[in-house]
Amino acid sequence: MSRFLQVLLIIAILFFGILIGYRLREGPSDAVFGPQKKILEALSMISALYVDSVDTEGLVDTGIVGITQGLDPHTTYLKADQARVSNSEFQGNFEGIGIEFDIVHDTLLVVTPLAGGPSESAGIMAGDRIVSIDSLSSIGLSPMEVVSRLRGEKGSSVTLTIYRPYSAKKLTVDIVRDKIPTYSVDASFMIDNATGYIRLSRFVATTANEFRKAADDLLGQGMQQLIIDVRGNPGGYLDQAVEVADEFLAEGKLIVYTKSRNGGADEMRYTATSGGIFEDREVLVLVDRGSASAAEILAGALQDNDRAVVAGELTFGKGLVQRQFDFDDGSALRLTIARYFTPSGRRIQRDFSPGSDGREKYYQESVEDREGEKFFEDARSLEVETAVEGITVYRSSPERFPASGGIVPDYRVVERKIDDFFLTLLTQGVFDETALKIIDDPSSSVRDFRGDFKAFIKNYAEEEKLTHHLKRICREKNIAFDEEAYVREKEDIAVTIKSRIARQLFGIEAQIRVLAQESDKMLQFAREYIRGKAA
Repeated sequence: MSRFLQVLLIIAILFFGILIGYRLREGPSDAVFGPQKKILEALSMISALYVDSVDTEGLVDTGIVGITQGLDPHTTYLKADQARVSNSEFQGNFEGIGIEFDIVHDTLLVVTPLAGGPSESAGIMAGDRIVSIDSLSSIGLSPMEVVSRLRGEKGSSVTLTIYRPYSAKKLTVDIVRDKIPTYSVDASFMIDNATGYIRLSRFVATTANEFRKAADDLLGQGMQQLIIDVRGNPGGYLDQAVEVADEFLAEGKLIVYTKSRNGGADEMRYTATSGGIFEDREVLVLVDRGSASAAEILAGALQDNDRAVVAGELTFGKGLVQRQFDFDDGSALRLTIARYFTPSGRRIQRDFSPGSDGREKYYQESVEDREGEKFFEDARSLEVETAVEGITVYRSSPERFPASGGIVPDYRVVERKIDDFFLTLLTQGVFDETALKIIDDPSSSVRDFRGDFKAFIKNYAEEEKLTHHLKRICREKNIAFDEEAYVREKEDIAVTIKSRIARQLFGIEAQIRVLAQESDKMLQFAREYIRGKAA
């Protein structure tokens, strides 16, 4: 890099420092020339004098990452490609070919072509394998690499080589990219004649509209009570969580509020408006340790206003507000500017330590680590009777744990510990590969159900094929096959593989329906509880 370009870079960085200082209202202007001046001088010396040539842009990226690691776990720096993908996901649409995909044993598998998208129009089918993208092999690609190759500007084209297992044929398909909507309602269906179920996977720009449409559809089918599932939901846009909560709360009810260091515009109070579509019906919210941020805001708002029972596990505990600052090169800084609190004043954010070690502990810390003995010390006296086998349910008391961080459920559902053999099969990808083998097996009865999900969920059961392919894949992966554990876990293994087959043939809602009907213990408790309340 020439000295002239170095000078321009330093001036640009200095301007950025002044701009951020102004934006964040840190204080008097001389603060800009304190620590920031030291950083600029160090960068200048490295660029000019370091023994080898230096990637200055890379150094700047590394420096910003280092600075953010000294803050909270949710302040992050996104490089341009990361920011682009993240922004498109949360804006509710992107430009691409419109498929939901999985990678199973290095194979790029089409789970389902999105309705109305370019792939569906081009004849792509669930279960197709994408062998190559624009003549380049797709075997062994990471999910991010797949996204990078398949997404592109609207109107541009991509050529896919497809292997279709049912016909054992290879096809070459040209697809013109288009704008693709992304969805946050993974599933919406009636569990029984009166109970509706909606699963929200995240909160994107379209979530509130999606939720209202799903709720209207279920109301049209006779829904009297609703189970909202935000397990594994990492959050997203605050305004969307507020809008969803508003559908359940009377006018003027507090939903959430924020506190910041600077006050003013960074501190907000969100209250409900009139005309919610679900203000007078029974509601239950399912949460787990993966429910975070906006998902916790929704659960906390309904719980504090006595509009819903919350069941499941202690939630993640992410209650920090980020604002995104975009840089000219497409990268971005997501900076924490405030904290969330539930209507009753509970702090959602759990404790953390700054620095890389603190971040690692923060993300690895289990619910059990956080609770210790403070909940289970008197758990026996709080145990609730339930007809659902394989779980223990405790009546909790959220006010007993005001400083725990996260949302403490009204009913804590403790599932039996996962068997080591089952866990090994799960983490090693055996279930997905077994599902793939069964679909590809020309003698499997699964082919009789193609295109008929209702018949599949009601009638498909194939124990002999399942056992054969499962054992074969275990041998290929050098996994010791535990016969005793297999007999013990056979029912759950069969349901898990059936759900994976359903996902590969019919999409994610089909997978959720299989699990909901046959093995989802938390959901089964929720259904039992809400039926009892409605009786």
